[in-house]
Amino acid sequence: MRITLIAVPYDLGRADVGSGRGPGVYLDAGAAEALRARGHEVDVVGVRRAAPFRNELDAVLDVDRGVAAAVAEALRDGSFPLVVAGNCNVTLGVRAGLQRGGRQEASLLWLDAHGDFNTPDTTESGYLDGMPLAMLCGRAHRDAVEQQLVMAPLAEAAVLHAGGRDFDRRERDSLLASAVRVIEGDELLRRAAQGALAPLLDGFAAERRVATGLEPGEAPPLHLHVDIDVLDPSAAPGVTFPAPNGLSAGQLLELIDLVRERFDVVALTVTSFTPERDEAGTTLAAGLAVLQRVAAELVPRP
Repeated sequence: MRITLIAVPYDLGRADVGSGRGPGVYLDAGAAEALRARGHEVDVVGVRRAAPFRNELDAVLDVDRGVAAAVAEALRDGSFPLVVAGNCNVTLGVRAGLQRGGRQEASLLWLDAHGDFNTPDTTESGYLDGMPLAMLCGRAHRDAVEQQLVMAPLAEAAVLHAGGRDFDRRERDSLLASAVRVIEGDELLRRAAQGALAPLLDGFAAERRVATGLEPGEAPPLHLHVDIDVLDPSAAPGVTFPAPNGLSAGQLLELIDLVRERFDVVALTVTSFTPERDEAGTTLAAGLAVLQRVAAELVPRP
């Protein structure tokens, strides 16, 4: 399988700081070489901001234009886009690239300790990277996203958000009132401990199969987004906003296996690794394991 490993070293549009250092550390730790060792042909592509930094929103969308171009090119070349990035806002560029590359029908599984569903009206902090899922769905900064990325909003019913356990109050209310399917962190953790995650994924897969006109048994296309803070801080302390009561590394890998059994994963994003907080290297190891687990499943089945 051919893989395009797209490194996006930005934290809110600022290069190589904070979680923006994460992609470089993954590469230095041998992410590409590990994928090649599994028999994949791997191209490494770096994305850089094209214009000087003016403000966070413009800088983020500038970066995402480069991400969209890289993802679309990978798809045109028959390559799997695997994106490592500082922030979750990279998904805007990935989705724009999927639309340009003819995979606009792909649903989205968003694994994250946070909702990322804030808008300028609901946010308690004004933090832009608390808004990317709302931006994807057309609820926040819609004009800027549509104009700068030339992308249509993602239907909320095409999104499954799982693992959230640290929400702003109004953000959680908006998310639960939306058409997004939500599995909050306590339910995800309980089901993972009981080995009962499969039914949740089965229901979402069935919905997406109907929505996209697939036959029973066909695997609906999916964009898998993993914010590494979906893990418990004991497994991944190297994140910007750790939240207790998350998944173990093993539970996350098991969940990925269940996802791959039910969906055709067409793109992967892994975000939010903050290296300076990862003293023991456990977050780095968890992120590399996610990349390798998804890549292992990309080998064509007999």
